[in-house]
Amino acid sequence: MCGYIRSICFCLVLAGLLGGCNHPSIMAAKASARLGSQNAMPVSYQQASNYFIKNTVTESVPRHITSAEVFARYFSVAATMGEAGKPTPIDFTTQDVLVFDVGIVQQQLDIRPLILKLVQDRLVLNLRIRSGAELGYQMRAFVLLIVPKGLPDRVEFNVQSD
Repeated sequence: MCGYIRSICFCLVLAGLLGGCNHPSIMAAKASARLGSQNAMPVSYQQASNYFIKNTVTESVPRHITSAEVFARYFSVAATMGEAGKPTPIDFTTQDVLVFDVGIVQQQLDIRPLILKLVQDRLVLNLRIRSGAELGYQMRAFVLLIVPKGLPDRVEFNVQSD
């Protein structure tokens, strides 16, 4: 009888220890560590088109631009004929611009934003870059995203290349 009670006590202690390993708060902490952050939230954006980086710009373009004056230092309008040729309007009173600047290349590049997330105190942009044909000239490859004002200045890029 004493051995039977001892076995039951041992089983209860063991069940308590093993059950604690799967406690919801422990499981949530493990999941959070695997995902990198439990606070990641998607951020809406619009891709801007029909702009180019000025030829006088030799330095790196800021990743996060918050004013029309700073934007005008680096970018100019590349309007072409037709409705689709107009540059995407940007209202710096309610919007900011994120810039992913590849630099000068001699190859066609298809740069696609995949997802923009707010992770704690920074923005994380996942992009895919596909390389194309060699060009007979140089160009400055970049992508512009229009985002709501008030987001953190710290921007990180995660690039997948094909």
